[in-house]
Amino acid sequence: MKKRIALLPVTLAVIVLLLLAGGCAPSPQSSALDPGETGQDSPEASGGESDTAPGEETTPGEPAPDEAKGTDETNDKNESAAEEARKVKITLYFGDQEATEDGTPTETGYVKAVVREYPHTTAVLRLALQELIRGPLPGEKGLVKTLPATAQILNLKIENEVALIDFSEELLTAPDSPGGSLGSLLLVQSVVYTATQFPTVKSVLVTVNGETYSDGHYIWEKPIGREFFCSSG
Repeated sequence: MKKRIALLPVTLAVIVLLLLAGGCAPSPQSSALDPGETGQDSPEASGGESDTAPGEETTPGEPAPDEAKGTDETNDKNESAAEEARKVKITLYFGDQEATEDGTPTETGYVKAVVREYPHTTAVLRLALQELIRGPLPGEKGLVKTLPATAQILNLKIENEVALIDFSEELLTAPDSPGGSLGSLLLVQSVVYTATQFPTVKSVLVTVNGETYSDGHYIWEKPIGREFFCSSG
């Protein structure tokens, strides 16, 4: 029978020990993705380019109508391939249901990775955080939501390889906000592992309405990276 973890309030010292024992996965060595938030909060912009419609008339040097049909089909295939190449894959870290029920952390602690594909965007970090808020999709089994659905990203920027993320107060006060020491651990690991997949982000500092994050179990006073979850042993 699987042993379940009781979500009881714990002291700050205990939650820090939980965090340190929560597993450690190495940061990615390289990535083609750029968070697109360096130095300031950036809007989400589409990376696609507009297509130009072919002219209706043929001019000297252009293919005849019958030939143009084949050219259009080739162009359509090329445009489709280019559109496919512009898509990005983002790794999201949600709670690992099996690990939390067993009480046994994996290499990534109590969170589990899932990869999703999106149209190209220059703001992949913001998109990744919004998808954490969205939560696991129906076909993604064994995952646990880590952020409340009503949380909003108030500000987001990257300075000196630190992702500075300011959420609205719903991050802590919403009815579906993760509760207890385990919920606190899942939220912290979920955000840190997701944000540090990008090469320009080495650590993360989360605030709430511009104030220090404190959920009664963990006080987020300084930036932390994946190494924070590494056991000293």
